Amino acid sequence: MEERIWRGLGVSAGRAAGKTWYLRGFEADVQVENRQDISVEEEMARLQQAVVLTEQNLTRLEAQVKEEQGEELAQIFGAHKLLLSDPAFIGEAQQRLQKGHLIAESALQEVAGEAVQMLRSLEDPYFQERAVDVQDVLGQLLQNLQDSQGSSSDLFPEDGQYVVLADELTPAQTIALPKERVLGFVVRKGGKTSHAAILARTYGIPALAGVADGWEELKLQLWVEMDGEEGWIRRSPEGQTTSAARDFLEEESLLDSGLLKGMVLAANVGSPGDLALVQKFKAQGVGLYRTEFLFMGEKLPAEEEQMAAYQQVISACAPHLTVIRTLDIGGDKKAPALQLPEEKNPFLGVRALRLTLRRPELFRQQLRAIWRAAASGPTAVMFPMIATMEELFQAKEMLRVSRDEVIQAGYPVGELQVGMMIEIPSAAWMADKFAAEVDFFSIGTNDLTQYMLAVDRENNDLSDLYQPNHPAVLGMIARVSEAGLRAGIWTGVCGEAGGDALLAPFFAAVGIKELSMAAGSLPKVRRVLANLELSTEEKRSLVDAVLACATASEVKDVLQRFSSKS
Repeated sequence: MEERIWRGLGVSAGRAAGKTWYLRGFEADVQVENRQDISVEEEMARLQQAVVLTEQNLTRLEAQVKEEQGEELAQIFGAHKLLLSDPAFIGEAQQRLQKGHLIAESALQEVAGEAVQMLRSLEDPYFQERAVDVQDVLGQLLQNLQDSQGSSSDLFPEDGQYVVLADELTPAQTIALPKERVLGFVVRKGGKTSHAAILARTYGIPALAGVADGWEELKLQLWVEMDGEEGWIRRSPEGQTTSAARDFLEEESLLDSGLLKGMVLAANVGSPGDLALVQKFKAQGVGLYRTEFLFMGEKLPAEEEQMAAYQQVISACAPHLTVIRTLDIGGDKKAPALQLPEEKNPFLGVRALRLTLRRPELFRQQLRAIWRAAASGPTAVMFPMIATMEELFQAKEMLRVSRDEVIQAGYPVGELQVGMMIEIPSAAWMADKFAAEVDFFSIGTNDLTQYMLAVDRENNDLSDLYQPNHPAVLGMIARVSEAGLRAGIWTGVCGEAGGDALLAPFFAAVGIKELSMAAGSLPKVRRVLANLELSTEEKRSLVDAVLACATASEVKDVLQRFSSKS
Protein backbone atom coordinates (compact mmCIF):
# COMPACT_ATOMS: atom_id res chain seq x y z
CA MET A 1 0.00 0.00 0.00
CA GLU A 2 1.39 3.39 -0.98
CA GLU A 3 2.04 5.42 2.15
CA ARG A 4 0.22 8.74 2.27
CA ILE A 5 0.77 11.00 5.28
CA TRP A 6 -1.30 14.04 6.19
CA ARG A 7 0.08 16.59 8.63
CA GLY A 8 -1.67 18.66 11.27
CA LEU A 9 -1.23 20.16 14.71
CA GLY A 10 -1.16 17.63 17.53
CA VAL A 11 -3.56 18.98 20.13
CA SER A 12 -4.13 15.89 22.33
CA ALA A 13 -1.43 13.23 22.76
CA GLY A 14 -1.92 9.57 21.97
CA ARG A 15 -1.91 7.19 19.02
CA ALA A 16 -4.91 5.35 17.57
CA ALA A 17 -5.95 3.42 14.46
CA GLY A 18 -9.33 2.39 13.15
CA LYS A 19 -12.23 2.97 10.82
CA THR A 20 -13.18 6.57 10.07
CA TRP A 21 -16.52 8.30 10.50
CA TYR A 22 -17.20 11.75 9.09
CA LEU A 23 -19.18 14.14 11.27
CA ARG A 24 -21.31 16.42 9.13
CA GLY A 25 -22.30 19.74 10.65
CA PHE A 26 -25.94 20.75 10.71
CA GLU A 27 -27.00 22.70 7.62
CA ALA A 28 -30.16 24.73 8.00
CA ASP A 29 -32.69 24.80 5.18
CA VAL A 30 -32.65 28.56 4.70
CA GLN A 31 -33.42 30.74 1.72
CA VAL A 32 -32.53 34.38 2.24
CA GLU A 33 -35.23 36.32 0.45
CA ASN A 34 -36.59 39.85 0.51
CA ARG A 35 -40.18 38.90 1.13
CA GLN A 36 -43.04 41.16 1.99
CA ASP A 37 -45.26 38.50 3.60
CA ILE A 38 -42.98 37.65 6.54
CA SER A 39 -44.65 38.14 9.93
CA VAL A 40 -42.25 39.97 12.25
CA GLU A 41 -44.19 38.81 15.30
CA GLU A 42 -44.04 35.15 14.25
CA GLU A 43 -40.31 35.29 13.51
CA MET A 44 -39.58 37.03 16.81
CA ALA A 45 -41.58 34.34 18.62
CA ARG A 46 -39.74 31.54 16.75
CA LEU A 47 -36.40 33.10 17.66
CA GLN A 48 -37.35 33.44 21.32
CA GLN A 49 -38.48 29.82 21.47
CA ALA A 50 -35.19 28.67 19.91
CA VAL A 51 -33.26 30.70 22.48
CA VAL A 52 -35.17 29.05 25.32
CA LEU A 53 -34.59 25.53 23.96
CA THR A 54 -30.91 26.23 23.29
CA GLU A 55 -30.41 27.58 26.79
CA GLN A 56 -32.02 24.45 28.22
CA ASN A 57 -29.66 22.25 26.19
CA LEU A 58 -26.61 24.26 27.21
CA THR A 59 -27.66 24.04 30.86
CA ARG A 60 -27.87 20.25 30.49
CA LEU A 61 -24.41 20.10 28.88
CA GLU A 62 -23.00 22.40 31.56
CA ALA A 63 -24.36 20.14 34.30
CA GLN A 64 -23.03 17.01 32.55
CA VAL A 65 -19.51 18.38 32.20
CA LYS A 66 -19.56 19.78 35.73
CA GLU A 67 -20.45 16.32 37.01
CA GLU A 68 -17.82 14.58 34.88
CA GLN A 69 -14.98 17.11 34.90
CA GLY A 70 -15.71 19.87 37.38
CA GLU A 71 -16.62 23.53 37.22
CA GLU A 72 -13.69 24.80 35.15
CA LEU A 73 -14.57 22.93 31.95
CA ALA A 74 -18.29 23.41 32.55
CA GLN A 75 -17.70 27.15 32.18
CA ILE A 76 -17.31 26.55 28.43
CA PHE A 77 -21.06 26.03 28.21
CA GLY A 78 -21.74 28.77 30.74
CA ALA A 79 -19.97 31.15 28.34
CA HIS A 80 -22.11 29.84 25.48
CA LYS A 81 -25.22 30.66 27.49
CA LEU A 82 -23.99 34.22 27.89
CA LEU A 83 -24.06 34.58 24.11
CA LEU A 84 -27.81 34.04 24.23
CA SER A 85 -28.21 37.21 26.29
CA ASP A 86 -25.60 39.24 24.41
CA PRO A 87 -27.17 42.33 22.79
CA ALA A 88 -24.57 42.13 20.03
CA PHE A 89 -25.78 38.62 19.09
CA ILE A 90 -29.43 37.80 19.85
CA GLY A 91 -30.27 41.46 20.38
CA GLU A 92 -28.86 42.40 16.98
CA ALA A 93 -30.72 39.52 15.31
CA GLN A 94 -33.97 40.75 16.87
CA GLN A 95 -33.34 44.25 15.55
CA ARG A 96 -32.87 42.92 12.04
CA LEU A 97 -36.06 40.92 12.30
CA GLN A 98 -37.98 43.99 13.31
CA LYS A 99 -37.02 45.64 10.04
CA GLY A 100 -38.91 42.92 8.22
CA HIS A 101 -38.08 40.84 5.09
CA LEU A 102 -35.95 38.29 7.00
CA ILE A 103 -36.76 35.01 8.69
CA ALA A 104 -35.12 34.16 12.04
CA GLU A 105 -32.59 31.75 10.49
CA SER A 106 -31.32 34.40 8.09
CA ALA A 107 -31.04 37.07 10.78
CA LEU A 108 -29.03 34.75 13.01
CA GLN A 109 -26.73 33.66 10.20
CA GLU A 110 -26.03 37.25 9.20
CA VAL A 111 -25.13 38.33 12.75
CA ALA A 112 -23.14 35.19 13.55
CA GLY A 113 -21.31 35.38 10.22
CA GLU A 114 -20.15 38.92 10.97
CA ALA A 115 -19.01 37.91 14.47
CA VAL A 116 -17.10 34.89 13.14
CA GLN A 117 -15.42 37.00 10.45
CA MET A 118 -14.37 39.58 13.05
CA LEU A 119 -12.97 36.98 15.47
CA ARG A 120 -11.02 35.19 12.74
CA SER A 121 -9.47 38.48 11.64
CA LEU A 122 -7.80 38.95 15.02
CA GLU A 123 -4.17 37.93 15.49
CA ASP A 124 -4.65 36.23 18.86
CA PRO A 125 -5.27 32.47 18.31
CA TYR A 126 -7.42 32.39 21.44
CA PHE A 127 -9.94 34.80 19.94
CA GLN A 128 -9.76 33.09 16.55
CA GLU A 129 -10.82 29.85 18.24
CA ARG A 130 -13.82 31.58 19.85
CA ALA A 131 -15.36 31.79 16.38
CA VAL A 132 -16.14 28.08 16.74
CA ASP A 133 -18.04 28.84 19.94
CA VAL A 134 -20.23 31.31 18.07
CA GLN A 135 -20.85 28.72 15.37
CA ASP A 136 -21.66 26.10 17.99
CA VAL A 137 -24.40 28.27 19.51
CA LEU A 138 -25.63 29.24 16.03
CA GLY A 139 -25.92 25.58 15.01
CA GLN A 140 -27.99 24.75 18.08
CA LEU A 141 -30.26 27.75 17.50
CA LEU A 142 -30.82 26.76 13.87
CA GLN A 143 -31.59 23.17 14.82
CA ASN A 144 -34.15 24.33 17.36
CA LEU A 145 -35.67 26.78 14.88
CA GLN A 146 -36.20 23.95 12.41
CA ASP A 147 -37.14 21.40 15.06
CA SER A 148 -34.35 19.12 13.86
CA GLN A 149 -32.11 16.75 15.79
CA GLY A 150 -29.98 15.97 12.75
CA SER A 151 -30.52 13.39 10.03
CA SER A 152 -29.76 9.70 10.57
CA SER A 153 -26.54 10.06 8.55
CA ASP A 154 -25.26 12.53 11.14
CA LEU A 155 -25.74 10.12 14.04
CA PHE A 156 -22.82 8.18 15.40
CA PRO A 157 -22.93 4.47 14.49
CA GLU A 158 -24.67 2.31 17.05
CA ASP A 159 -21.64 0.10 17.66
CA GLY A 160 -17.92 -0.02 16.99
CA GLN A 161 -15.05 2.39 17.55
CA TYR A 162 -14.12 5.15 15.11
CA VAL A 163 -11.65 7.90 14.30
CA VAL A 164 -13.91 10.92 13.91
CA LEU A 165 -13.23 13.32 11.01
CA ALA A 166 -14.83 16.78 11.07
CA ASP A 167 -14.40 20.11 9.29
CA GLU A 168 -14.91 21.79 12.65
CA LEU A 169 -15.61 20.24 16.02
CA THR A 170 -17.66 22.16 18.53
CA PRO A 171 -17.76 21.60 22.30
CA ALA A 172 -21.38 20.42 22.11
CA GLN A 173 -20.51 17.85 19.44
CA THR A 174 -17.50 16.66 21.44
CA ILE A 175 -19.59 16.07 24.55
CA ALA A 176 -22.48 14.45 22.65
CA LEU A 177 -20.31 11.71 21.11
CA PRO A 178 -19.87 8.45 23.07
CA LYS A 179 -16.28 9.10 24.09
CA GLU A 180 -15.59 5.49 25.06
CA ARG A 181 -16.08 4.59 21.38
CA VAL A 182 -14.14 7.51 19.88
CA LEU A 183 -10.61 6.43 18.98
CA GLY A 184 -9.47 9.91 17.96
CA PHE A 185 -10.43 13.26 16.44
CA VAL A 186 -9.05 14.68 13.19
CA VAL A 187 -10.29 18.20 12.45
CA ARG A 188 -9.70 20.36 9.39
CA LYS A 189 -9.80 23.64 11.34
CA GLY A 190 -8.92 24.64 14.89
CA GLY A 191 -5.94 24.64 17.20
CA LYS A 192 -4.68 23.84 20.69
CA THR A 193 -6.72 26.54 22.40
CA SER A 194 -10.05 25.41 20.95
CA HIS A 195 -12.52 24.18 23.54
CA ALA A 196 -12.93 20.93 21.63
CA ALA A 197 -9.14 20.36 21.88
CA ILE A 198 -9.24 21.07 25.61
CA LEU A 199 -12.07 18.57 26.03
CA ALA A 200 -10.20 15.96 23.97
CA ARG A 201 -7.14 16.32 26.21
CA THR A 202 -9.27 16.09 29.33
CA TYR A 203 -10.91 12.88 28.16
CA GLY A 204 -7.60 11.48 26.92
CA ILE A 205 -8.66 11.18 23.29
CA PRO A 206 -5.89 11.68 20.67
CA ALA A 207 -6.64 14.64 18.42
CA LEU A 208 -5.21 16.54 15.44
CA ALA A 209 -6.34 19.93 14.18
CA GLY A 210 -5.52 22.14 11.23
CA VAL A 211 -5.37 19.21 8.75
CA ALA A 212 -6.27 21.39 5.76
CA ASP A 213 -3.86 20.17 3.09
CA GLY A 214 -5.38 17.19 1.29
CA TRP A 215 -8.53 17.23 3.41
CA GLU A 216 -10.91 16.12 0.66
CA GLU A 217 -8.71 13.11 -0.05
CA LEU A 218 -8.44 12.28 3.63
CA LYS A 219 -12.24 12.25 3.99
CA LEU A 220 -12.37 9.35 1.53
CA GLN A 221 -10.09 7.10 3.62
CA LEU A 222 -11.91 4.29 5.40
CA TRP A 223 -9.10 3.15 7.72
CA VAL A 224 -6.42 5.42 9.24
CA GLU A 225 -3.73 5.56 11.90
CA MET A 226 -3.00 8.82 13.75
CA ASP A 227 -0.65 10.34 16.32
CA GLY A 228 -2.03 13.24 18.36
CA GLU A 229 1.36 14.24 19.70
CA GLU A 230 3.52 14.19 16.58
CA GLY A 231 0.66 15.51 14.43
CA TRP A 232 0.28 13.00 11.57
CA ILE A 233 -2.35 10.72 10.09
CA ARG A 234 -1.91 8.00 7.45
CA ARG A 235 -3.71 5.11 5.81
CA SER A 236 -3.81 1.90 7.79
CA PRO A 237 -4.68 -1.69 6.88
CA GLU A 238 -8.36 -2.57 6.98
CA GLY A 239 -9.41 -4.10 10.27
CA GLN A 240 -6.56 -2.55 12.31
CA THR A 241 -8.09 -0.99 15.41
CA THR A 242 -6.03 0.30 18.33
CA SER A 243 -6.84 2.88 20.95
CA ALA A 244 -4.68 5.05 23.15
CA ALA A 245 -6.08 3.14 26.11
CA ARG A 246 -4.09 0.03 25.17
CA ASP A 247 -0.85 1.88 25.76
CA PHE A 248 -1.81 2.56 29.37
CA LEU A 249 -1.78 -1.11 30.27
CA GLU A 250 1.78 -1.41 29.00
CA GLU A 251 2.82 1.65 31.02
CA GLU A 252 2.19 -0.06 34.35
CA SER A 253 5.50 -1.84 33.87
CA LEU A 254 7.20 1.58 33.83
CA LEU A 255 6.34 2.48 37.42
CA ASP A 256 9.78 1.52 38.77
CA SER A 257 11.73 2.94 35.84
CA GLY A 258 13.85 6.08 35.57
CA LEU A 259 12.71 9.14 37.47
CA LEU A 260 9.37 7.46 38.25
CA LYS A 261 11.01 5.51 41.07
CA GLY A 262 9.53 6.76 44.32
CA MET A 263 7.12 9.15 42.62
CA VAL A 264 3.32 9.08 42.56
CA LEU A 265 1.36 10.20 39.50
CA ALA A 266 -2.17 11.04 40.61
CA ALA A 267 -5.23 12.64 39.04
CA ASN A 268 -7.13 15.86 39.65
CA VAL A 269 -10.87 15.26 39.89
CA GLY A 270 -13.95 17.40 40.34
CA SER A 271 -16.56 14.77 41.16
CA PRO A 272 -17.20 11.01 41.34
CA GLY A 273 -17.97 11.23 37.62
CA ASP A 274 -14.22 11.50 36.99
CA LEU A 275 -13.51 8.03 38.36
CA ALA A 276 -13.78 6.37 34.95
CA LEU A 277 -10.89 8.54 33.71
CA VAL A 278 -8.88 7.93 36.90
CA GLN A 279 -9.14 4.20 36.26
CA LYS A 280 -8.68 4.41 32.50
CA PHE A 281 -5.38 6.29 32.81
CA LYS A 282 -4.09 4.23 35.75
CA ALA A 283 -3.78 7.14 38.16
CA GLN A 284 -2.19 6.32 41.50
CA GLY A 285 -4.96 7.89 43.50
CA VAL A 286 -6.29 11.45 43.57
CA GLY A 287 -3.92 14.30 44.34
CA LEU A 288 -6.59 16.99 44.16
CA TYR A 289 -10.29 16.41 44.78
CA ARG A 290 -11.97 19.73 44.05
CA THR A 291 -15.06 19.85 46.24
CA GLU A 292 -16.58 23.01 44.75
CA PHE A 293 -18.93 21.15 42.39
CA LEU A 294 -21.15 20.25 45.36
CA PHE A 295 -21.63 23.91 46.22
CA MET A 296 -22.33 25.35 42.77
CA GLY A 297 -26.10 24.82 42.80
CA GLU A 298 -28.92 26.91 44.14
CA LYS A 299 -28.90 24.90 47.41
CA LEU A 300 -26.00 24.02 49.70
CA PRO A 301 -25.28 20.30 50.07
CA ALA A 302 -26.15 18.49 53.27
CA GLU A 303 -23.47 16.67 55.24
CA GLU A 304 -24.76 13.29 54.06
CA GLU A 305 -24.54 14.34 50.39
CA GLN A 306 -20.98 15.53 50.82
CA MET A 307 -19.95 12.40 52.71
CA ALA A 308 -21.38 10.15 50.00
CA ALA A 309 -19.53 12.02 47.22
CA TYR A 310 -16.20 11.86 49.06
CA GLN A 311 -16.70 8.25 50.10
CA GLN A 312 -17.34 7.14 46.52
CA VAL A 313 -13.99 8.48 45.33
CA ILE A 314 -12.03 7.31 48.37
CA SER A 315 -13.39 3.76 48.10
CA ALA A 316 -12.71 3.56 44.36
CA CYS A 317 -9.12 4.81 44.71
CA ALA A 318 -8.10 2.67 47.68
CA PRO A 319 -5.45 1.54 48.46
CA HIS A 320 -4.13 4.74 46.88
CA LEU A 321 -4.51 8.06 48.66
CA THR A 322 -7.31 10.55 47.97
CA VAL A 323 -6.40 14.16 48.79
CA ILE A 324 -9.48 16.32 49.40
CA ARG A 325 -9.18 20.10 49.14
CA THR A 326 -11.59 21.97 51.36
CA LEU A 327 -13.97 24.42 49.73
CA ASP A 328 -12.19 26.84 47.38
CA ILE A 329 -14.97 29.22 46.40
CA GLY A 330 -14.22 32.77 45.29
CA GLY A 331 -11.99 34.29 42.65
CA ASP A 332 -13.17 32.66 39.40
CA LYS A 333 -15.58 30.24 41.14
CA LYS A 334 -19.11 31.29 42.09
CA ALA A 335 -21.65 29.68 44.42
CA PRO A 336 -25.11 31.28 44.17
CA ALA A 337 -26.35 29.61 47.37
CA LEU A 338 -23.67 31.35 49.43
CA GLN A 339 -24.86 34.78 48.26
CA LEU A 340 -21.34 36.19 48.26
CA PRO A 341 -21.00 39.94 47.71
CA GLU A 342 -19.22 41.23 44.62
CA GLU A 343 -15.59 42.13 45.24
CA LYS A 344 -13.43 44.54 43.29
CA ASN A 345 -10.53 42.08 43.29
CA PRO A 346 -11.91 38.61 44.07
CA PHE A 347 -8.59 36.78 43.59
CA LEU A 348 -7.23 38.80 46.51
CA GLY A 349 -10.49 38.77 48.44
CA VAL A 350 -12.56 36.50 50.66
CA ARG A 351 -11.99 33.17 48.94
CA ALA A 352 -11.09 29.58 49.87
CA LEU A 353 -9.97 29.24 53.51
CA ARG A 354 -10.59 32.93 54.13
CA LEU A 355 -14.24 32.31 53.36
CA THR A 356 -14.66 29.05 55.28
CA LEU A 357 -13.01 30.46 58.41
CA ARG A 358 -15.66 33.19 58.28
CA ARG A 359 -18.41 30.57 57.88
CA PRO A 360 -17.51 28.11 60.68
CA GLU A 361 -20.75 26.09 60.46
CA LEU A 362 -20.25 25.57 56.72
CA PHE A 363 -16.61 24.65 57.28
CA ARG A 364 -17.22 22.21 60.14
CA GLN A 365 -19.98 20.50 58.18
CA GLN A 366 -17.58 19.79 55.32
CA LEU A 367 -14.86 18.64 57.69
CA ARG A 368 -17.28 16.27 59.44
CA ALA A 369 -18.20 14.78 56.06
CA ILE A 370 -14.50 14.28 55.26
CA TRP A 371 -13.79 12.62 58.64
CA ARG A 372 -16.68 10.21 58.09
CA ALA A 373 -15.72 9.43 54.50
CA ALA A 374 -12.11 8.80 55.54
CA ALA A 375 -13.21 5.58 57.20
CA SER A 376 -13.55 4.15 53.65
CA GLY A 377 -9.87 4.30 52.73
CA PRO A 378 -6.62 6.33 52.72
CA THR A 379 -7.55 10.01 52.87
CA ALA A 380 -5.85 13.37 53.24
CA VAL A 381 -7.31 16.83 53.67
CA MET A 382 -5.62 20.02 52.56
CA PHE A 383 -6.43 23.67 53.16
CA PRO A 384 -6.22 26.13 50.24
CA MET A 385 -5.10 29.76 50.13
CA ILE A 386 -3.09 29.91 53.36
CA ALA A 387 -1.01 33.06 53.81
CA THR A 388 -0.33 33.12 57.56
CA MET A 389 0.45 30.68 60.34
CA GLU A 390 -2.61 31.88 62.24
CA GLU A 391 -4.88 30.68 59.41
CA LEU A 392 -3.35 27.22 59.54
CA PHE A 393 -3.79 27.05 63.32
CA GLN A 394 -7.45 28.06 63.01
CA ALA A 395 -8.08 25.47 60.30
CA LYS A 396 -6.46 22.68 62.32
CA GLU A 397 -8.55 23.62 65.34
CA MET A 398 -11.71 23.44 63.21
CA LEU A 399 -10.56 20.01 62.04
CA ARG A 400 -10.10 18.85 65.65
CA VAL A 401 -13.50 20.17 66.73
CA SER A 402 -15.27 18.55 63.78
CA ARG A 403 -13.68 15.18 64.60
CA ASP A 404 -15.02 15.39 68.13
CA GLU A 405 -18.47 16.20 66.75
CA VAL A 406 -18.42 13.13 64.49
CA ILE A 407 -17.42 10.87 67.39
CA GLN A 408 -20.09 12.37 69.64
CA ALA A 409 -22.67 11.70 66.93
CA GLY A 410 -21.69 8.02 66.96
CA TYR A 411 -20.11 7.80 63.50
CA PRO A 412 -16.80 6.05 62.80
CA VAL A 413 -13.91 8.30 61.81
CA GLY A 414 -10.94 7.50 59.63
CA GLU A 415 -7.35 8.66 59.75
CA LEU A 416 -6.37 11.82 57.93
CA GLN A 417 -3.12 13.19 56.65
CA VAL A 418 -3.30 16.96 57.08
CA GLY A 419 -1.71 19.22 54.51
CA MET A 420 -1.82 22.69 53.04
CA MET A 421 -1.62 24.16 49.59
CA ILE A 422 1.29 26.42 48.77
CA GLU A 423 -0.19 29.08 46.49
CA ILE A 424 0.76 32.37 48.13
CA PRO A 425 4.38 33.62 48.13
CA SER A 426 4.33 34.24 51.89
CA ALA A 427 3.56 30.56 52.51
CA ALA A 428 6.30 29.48 50.12
CA TRP A 429 8.78 31.81 51.78
CA MET A 430 7.89 30.44 55.25
CA ALA A 431 7.77 26.81 54.13
CA ASP A 432 10.26 25.71 56.81
CA LYS A 433 7.94 26.95 59.56
CA PHE A 434 4.77 25.58 57.97
CA ALA A 435 6.42 22.19 57.43
CA ALA A 436 6.53 21.65 61.18
CA GLU A 437 2.72 21.83 61.33
CA VAL A 438 1.55 19.60 58.44
CA ASP A 439 2.03 16.16 56.94
CA PHE A 440 2.51 17.38 53.37
CA PHE A 441 2.58 20.34 50.99
CA SER A 442 0.69 20.54 47.71
CA ILE A 443 1.86 23.32 45.42
CA GLY A 444 -0.94 24.96 43.44
CA THR A 445 1.05 26.32 40.52
CA ASN A 446 -1.88 28.18 38.91
CA ASP A 447 -2.30 30.62 41.78
CA LEU A 448 1.35 30.60 42.79
CA THR A 449 2.25 31.74 39.28
CA GLN A 450 -0.31 34.55 39.19
CA TYR A 451 0.63 35.81 42.66
CA MET A 452 4.37 35.55 42.07
CA LEU A 453 4.20 37.40 38.75
CA ALA A 454 1.25 39.71 39.59
CA VAL A 455 -0.63 38.40 36.53
CA ASP A 456 -4.37 37.77 36.44
CA ARG A 457 -4.56 34.31 34.89
CA GLU A 458 -8.06 35.09 33.59
CA ASN A 459 -6.84 38.13 31.62
CA ASN A 460 -6.08 37.07 28.05
CA ASP A 461 -4.25 40.34 27.38
CA LEU A 462 -1.61 39.22 29.87
CA SER A 463 -1.36 35.60 28.79
CA ASP A 464 2.22 36.07 27.59
CA LEU A 465 3.23 37.10 31.12
CA TYR A 466 1.58 34.12 32.80
CA GLN A 467 4.59 31.78 32.85
CA PRO A 468 4.53 28.72 35.14
CA ASN A 469 8.08 27.95 33.99
CA HIS A 470 9.38 31.38 35.03
CA PRO A 471 12.66 31.03 37.00
CA ALA A 472 11.15 32.83 40.01
CA VAL A 473 8.20 30.43 40.16
CA LEU A 474 10.40 27.34 39.79
CA GLY A 475 12.83 28.73 42.35
CA MET A 476 10.01 29.07 44.87
CA ILE A 477 8.85 25.50 44.12
CA ALA A 478 12.40 24.25 44.74
CA ARG A 479 12.48 26.17 48.02
CA VAL A 480 9.23 24.58 49.20
CA SER A 481 10.28 21.05 48.24
CA GLU A 482 13.61 21.41 50.01
CA ALA A 483 11.84 22.65 53.15
CA GLY A 484 9.60 19.59 53.03
CA LEU A 485 12.55 17.23 52.65
CA ARG A 486 14.31 18.80 55.63
CA ALA A 487 11.17 18.34 57.74
CA GLY A 488 10.57 14.78 56.54
CA ILE A 489 7.24 15.51 54.80
CA TRP A 490 6.31 14.94 51.16
CA THR A 491 5.54 17.65 48.61
CA GLY A 492 3.29 17.40 45.58
CA VAL A 493 2.34 19.63 42.65
CA CYS A 494 -1.33 19.80 41.68
CA GLY A 495 -1.64 22.81 39.37
CA GLU A 496 -1.59 22.79 35.57
CA ALA A 497 2.21 22.58 35.65
CA GLY A 498 1.90 19.18 37.30
CA GLY A 499 0.80 17.78 33.94
CA ASP A 500 3.54 19.50 31.93
CA ALA A 501 5.82 16.73 30.68
CA LEU A 502 8.63 19.20 30.02
CA LEU A 503 8.68 20.35 33.67
CA ALA A 504 8.31 16.85 35.13
CA PRO A 505 12.08 16.05 35.24
CA PHE A 506 12.74 19.31 37.10
CA PHE A 507 10.07 18.46 39.67
CA ALA A 508 11.59 15.01 40.16
CA ALA A 509 15.05 16.52 40.49
CA VAL A 510 14.01 18.92 43.30
CA GLY A 511 12.41 16.11 45.28
CA ILE A 512 8.71 16.44 44.44
CA LYS A 513 7.07 13.13 45.39
CA GLU A 514 3.65 13.49 43.74
CA LEU A 515 2.44 15.05 40.50
CA SER A 516 -1.33 15.38 40.19
CA MET A 517 -2.88 16.37 36.87
CA ALA A 518 -5.78 16.03 34.48
CA ALA A 519 -6.07 12.29 33.90
CA GLY A 520 -5.47 12.62 30.16
CA SER A 521 -1.97 14.03 30.82
CA LEU A 522 -0.78 11.00 32.80
CA PRO A 523 0.47 8.80 29.90
CA LYS A 524 2.85 11.39 28.48
CA VAL A 525 4.26 12.44 31.86
CA ARG A 526 4.63 8.79 32.85
CA ARG A 527 6.61 7.97 29.69
CA VAL A 528 8.88 11.00 30.01
CA LEU A 529 9.82 10.24 33.61
CA ALA A 530 10.20 6.49 33.10
CA ASN A 531 12.51 6.94 30.13
CA LEU A 532 14.83 9.45 31.80
CA GLU A 533 17.63 8.35 34.12
CA LEU A 534 19.49 11.07 36.04
CA SER A 535 22.18 10.52 38.66
CA THR A 536 22.20 12.60 41.84
CA GLU A 537 24.81 14.86 40.26
CA GLU A 538 22.78 15.26 37.09
CA LYS A 539 19.69 16.16 39.11
CA ARG A 540 21.63 18.82 40.95
CA SER A 541 23.02 20.08 37.65
CA LEU A 542 19.51 20.30 36.17
CA VAL A 543 18.17 22.26 39.15
CA ASP A 544 21.16 24.61 39.17
CA ALA A 545 20.87 25.21 35.42
CA VAL A 546 17.15 26.03 35.65
CA LEU A 547 17.54 28.35 38.64
CA ALA A 548 20.42 30.14 36.92
CA CYS A 549 18.12 31.16 34.06
CA ALA A 550 16.84 34.70 33.69
CA THR A 551 13.84 34.04 31.44
CA ALA A 552 11.17 31.41 30.88
CA SER A 553 12.50 30.78 27.37
CA GLU A 554 15.95 30.01 28.80
CA VAL A 555 14.29 27.55 31.20
CA LYS A 556 12.56 25.86 28.28
CA ASP A 557 15.88 25.45 26.45
CA VAL A 558 17.51 23.88 29.52
CA LEU A 559 14.61 21.47 30.07
CA GLN A 560 14.57 20.40 26.43
CA ARG A 561 18.30 19.72 26.55
CA PHE A 562 17.96 17.46 29.59
CA SER A 563 14.84 15.74 28.22
CA SER A 564 16.74 14.80 25.07
CA LYS A 565 18.83 12.42 27.18
CA SER A 566 15.86 10.04 27.43
